[in-house]
Amino acid sequence: MKRHTIQVFMEYKILEGKESAYQTWIKEMVSELTEMGAANFRWFEALEQPGLYVELFTVPSIETYERIKNLRRSREHPSFGALGNWVHKPLEEINCWAFHDRSAMIV
Repeated sequence: MKRHTIQVFMEYKILEGKESAYQTWIKEMVSELTEMGAANFRWFEALEQPGLYVELFTVPSIETYERIKNLRRSREHPSFGALGNWVHKPLEEINCWAFHDRSAMIV
């Protein structure tokens, strides 16, 4: 079993009036991300900024992170590219970061 040690954080704003289509789409994307090596998918909407969404998931390697990040930012990808129809800025500029969990160091 792969160990998922890298936490991925993606953040973007969905244009007003596009939320329904986006919400249908994101539900379908979870299985595609899982097939690519992502696990522990979580999905949030900001309370103070309606339409601002965050995805959190883990990946087993920096290579998997880079691959997913590049595909998620590509309008050419047959599934992930649809996000470009709903985000407030160019798809290739959506925020995507990778983090190592350092929580164990403070216990």
